[in-house]
Amino acid sequence: MGWKLVTSPYAVRETTKNLVKFPDTTTGVWARLRPQISLVDDVVALNRPVVFEVSKDRPILFTALAWSQVLLTLDREDFIGLLGEQFYGLRIRLPYEFLQEERAAGRLLIRKP
Repeated sequence: MGWKLVTSPYAVRETTKNLVKFPDTTTGVWARLRPQISLVDDVVALNRPVVFEVSKDRPILFTALAWSQVLLTLDREDFIGLLGEQFYGLRIRLPYEFLQEERAAGRLLIRKP
């Protein structure tokens, strides 16, 4: 696939804090997934104009812009105005949207048993 999952210390703290909102099995999945994700430095400011009201999620957005091509988020509430859009070229998607786009572009093949 060529995908590389990245996260930042701020995002790890946010994820850990929000795990209680998901089914109990999510904690185990996160514990198995976390070692496979590369840790990058947080980015808390940009040298570009930004209109994004949710200050607590600015480090998520800015870090993704600095280190990634796509920001995958489940946070529909705070990212509602950016979901399915781009932020200075950074695609912002729900995970299932990203997978649909990758499949449509021929970069994701599902093997049938």
